[in-house]
Amino acid sequence: MFENVLAEQNPHWTGTLYTQGIHRECFKQILEYLNTPQIISLVGVRRAGKSTLLKQTINFLINQGVPPKNILFANLEHPYFSQYSDQVKYLEILYEDFLKIADPKGMIYCFLDEVQFFQKWPVFVKSHYEQKQIKFFITGSNSFLMSKDLLTLLSGRTLPIEVYPLSFGELIAAKTSLTTITALSLAQHRHEMRRLLDQFLRYGGFPEIVLLEHGNLADDLLNAYAKTILYQDVASRLKLKKPLDLEKLFYYLSSHIGTLFSYSSLAELFDISDKTVKEYIKALTDANLLFEVSKFSYSLKKQIRADKKIYAIDTGMIHAISFKFSDNQGKLFENILYLEFRRRKKEIYYYKTASDFEVDFVVKEKGKIEMIQVCIDLHEKAEMREIRALVQAAKELKLSQGILITADVKREWIVDDVSIRAIPLYQFISS
Repeated sequence: MFENVLAEQNPHWTGTLYTQGIHRECFKQILEYLNTPQIISLVGVRRAGKSTLLKQTINFLINQGVPPKNILFANLEHPYFSQYSDQVKYLEILYEDFLKIADPKGMIYCFLDEVQFFQKWPVFVKSHYEQKQIKFFITGSNSFLMSKDLLTLLSGRTLPIEVYPLSFGELIAAKTSLTTITALSLAQHRHEMRRLLDQFLRYGGFPEIVLLEHGNLADDLLNAYAKTILYQDVASRLKLKKPLDLEKLFYYLSSHIGTLFSYSSLAELFDISDKTVKEYIKALTDANLLFEVSKFSYSLKKQIRADKKIYAIDTGMIHAISFKFSDNQGKLFENILYLEFRRRKKEIYYYKTASDFEVDFVVKEKGKIEMIQVCIDLHEKAEMREIRALVQAAKELKLSQGILITADVKREWIVDDVSIRAIPLYQFISS
C-alpha cells in the first residue's frame, strides 16, 4: 500500500546519504539524547530545518554502523498520506509495509516528519514505544498540537528540542571559514561580522533563505512561509472561514515589534473583542510566528495586567511582510536579541522603572537576573537616556550592572556604583 512512497522517501536503503546541510548547534543535543529510550521530538516553526536535522541524524547513525534498512524515514506531509491521515491504523500499515520491504534486524530507528498530519499519531508512537524495540524521532510545526499531545499520551516519554531559524553563530559557520568563534577572531574579522550582521538583520536565518543569493526571491519565499503558517497552522486550528481579522492583526503586530500594546487597545483598533485578540495572539505564538513578552514584576498580578510586547520568529520575515524597518533598526536589534535569549532558554521580560524609563530586556536564568538595553546610535543624549534607564532599573531591582547593546561601540561606565558595559550586537550574540 505504501511501498512506493517509502522507497522514494528512504534513498539511504540503497546507499545514498543525504546532503549534510548547515551545521546546527541543536544537533549536539540530538546526539546527547541518542542513547536514551525517550522519543526525541523536534518542535518549531516551518522551514526552520527540522527535516534536515532528521536526515543529518540518519547520516550519523549510518556512519556509526547502523544498518540503513533499520532506519525508517516518513514525511507524513506527503500528499499521498492525506487521504489516510484521519485513521491511525494507516500508520500501522505503513510500519508493516516497512518491515516487509526492508526486513530490518535489531533496533529500529523511526523518523516521523511533520507527525501532526496524522491526527492520532501518539497512539501509534506510544504503543511501539512501550515495546522498547524502536527509537522514535518526530518533528512537528505547530507547537500547540505537539504540546497538547505530548502532555497527554506521551508525558514523560519524550525529550523535546526547540528548533529555530539559524542563529548568528550558525550563520557565521555557514558563511565563513571560521571554525571557532573567539573574541580575537571576532576582532580580526570585525568588518566581515558587520557585513554578516547586516545580512542577518535584513534576511533573517531561515536556512533556505541563507543559502540563496538574496533579492526579491528571498522576500517572495518569506512571504510564502508566513502565509502558509498563518493559514495552515493558525487559521485552520481556529477553524476560521474568513481569517481577515487574524491577517490584519498578524501584519500589524509584525510591523510593531518591540512596541508596547494592550489587548484592549488592539480590540478597539480592529473592532473585535479582547477575548478574540487573546485567542488570536495565543494561536500565533503557538505556531511560533510571534512571541509575547510580559513586564518584569515580582507581583504576578501586575505582570498579567501590564502591557505586552511582541517579537517575531525572524527579522527577514518582518522585512518581507511588514512596513519597512529601514528607519527602525533598533527594533530589529531587539528582535535578534530576543531570539538569542530564547535559544539560550532564558526567561525574558521588559521593565519599566518608577520614573517610566523602559529597559528593553530583563532576563532570568537559574535565579540570576540581567538587564539589557539596545542603543545602536550612541550619541551623547541617547547615551545619557539609556544609561539613566539602566541605572534606575538596577537600583530598583538591586542589581550592580547592566549591558548596553550597540552597533559597534565597546565601552564601560560606572554610574552611581552601577557598572554599564557597551557591547556590539555581533559580539554579544556570537559568544
